[in-house]
Amino acid sequence: MKKLPREILRQEDKPGYEKEVWQPSWKCYCCHDLGIVRPHLVAMLIDGYDYRHDKLPRCQNQGCSAGSSYDSSELSNCIDYRLSPAICQELDMIEREDWRQTQAEWHSTRKHRQVDFSSVVQNLRPTNRTSGEQMEAMRRSEEVMARIDKGLNDTERKEMLLRTGEINSL
Repeated sequence: MKKLPREILRQEDKPGYEKEVWQPSWKCYCCHDLGIVRPHLVAMLIDGYDYRHDKLPRCQNQGCSAGSSYDSSELSNCIDYRLSPAICQELDMIEREDWRQTQAEWHSTRKHRQVDFSSVVQNLRPTNRTSGEQMEAMRRSEEVMARIDKGLNDTERKEMLLRTGEINSL
């Protein structure tokens, strides 16, 4: 029978696939389309801001209507309206630039991450053993082999291997 080529289900499993960093689809980066200005942005304007204890600043960025859901008399005691549309627009630009830098850093890091692991597989030690280390390793190995030859039980073998550093724990 004639062989058929593979049909890979997931795009990211295909050879040569370029994985992209997640990019937000928010219209308003000031509040991430939630209506409340992001706490790390508010902290730039209000010293000691704690979103768990302070009023939540409503986003008033032009074109962002997400904050309108907080405009009710029931929530008026919880919402801070001091951030003007101009301030929210500036915070939006800061957050957009932060995302651009994050994406650029991700791509830069990804390019540098391509490592040839073939040398690591061959030798996991950062440096070659010195002659003294080599002699000590051979001595330990011979000691372990001699004990095994004498017929140690499993518990004694494990204890010996643990003492000589051949294994880390029982």
